[in-house]
Amino acid sequence: MEPCGGGRFSWAGLLMGPPTGVLVGLVAARLAESAQLELHFTPLVLFPLLIGIGLGAIVVGLVRLGQVGHRSTIVLVTVLAVAVAVAGQHYLQYQASQQQTQWFDTVRRAFPDLPEDRIPQAPTGFFDYLQGQAAAGRPIVGNYVARGAVAWLSWVVDALLVLAAALAMVIPAIRQPYCNQCGSWYRTIRGGRIDVGTGQRVAALAGLAAPEKPLAARYRLASCMGGCSPTRLELSWEGTGGERSLDQSCLDAACRNRLMQVLDEVQADGTQ
Repeated sequence: MEPCGGGRFSWAGLLMGPPTGVLVGLVAARLAESAQLELHFTPLVLFPLLIGIGLGAIVVGLVRLGQVGHRSTIVLVTVLAVAVAVAGQHYLQYQASQQQTQWFDTVRRAFPDLPEDRIPQAPTGFFDYLQGQAAAGRPIVGNYVARGAVAWLSWVVDALLVLAAALAMVIPAIRQPYCNQCGSWYRTIRGGRIDVGTGQRVAALAGLAAPEKPLAARYRLASCMGGCSPTRLELSWEGTGGERSLDQSCLDAACRNRLMQVLDEVQADGTQ
C-alpha cells in the first residue's frame, strides 16, 4: 500500500498557527533572557543552538499534543516562533534599559547639577536602542568587538542558528506519517530485535527483499491511534561488514494481522 503522508490543510490550523508561534516565541525569548541573566554570558554558536533546540522541542510537543498534521503550517509556526524569540530577546533587553533610564531620570532630578555626560541618554525607541547597541559593539572572540554592520550581521547569524536548530528538531518529527481519518500521528506499537529467519519471513510477508547473509534484523511497526490507516513497517538489517540497511512498507489490515501472528508465534517459542 502507498505510505501515509502528512495531514491535510485546515483553516482552523492556519488560524491557530500565528498565535501559537507568537506564544512559543515569547516563551523561548523569556527563557533565553533568564538564562543569560543566570549565566552572565552567552556562548557564541552554542547558545543560539540551544535556544533553537528548546524552541523546536516545544513546537514538536504542541504538535503531538494537539495532533496537528499539516506540515507546511507546522513549519510556518516554527519560523514565526523563531522570529519572535530572536526579536523578543532584544526587546526584553530594551525594556531593561528603559527601566534603567527611569532610574537615571530619578538621579537627574535628585542631582540637577550632575554633568549630562555622566548620565546615559535614553534611546528614543526600540530601533534606536538596537542602533546604539550595534554602535557600542558586541564582544565576539578574544578582544575583537563587532560594531556597526558587523554587529548586525552577528545577530542575523544567531537568528539563522536558532532557525536551523529548531527545524532540525521539527522536520524529522513531522516526517512521520499522519492519519487524516482519525486525526493522529503514527506511533510505535511494536518493535524489537528478531532473528534472521524471522526477519526473512517478515520481509516476505511485506513484499520486501531480504539481503544475502545478514547477521541481525530489527523491526518497528507504527500505526495511528485509531488503527484506521495502513500500518507502517520498518525492517532494518545488519550485514557481515557492519553495514546497515533499512526497508519500509505499508501493510493493510490482513497483512498486518499475518505479520502479528508470525511475531506472536516466534515470541511464544522463545518463552517456552
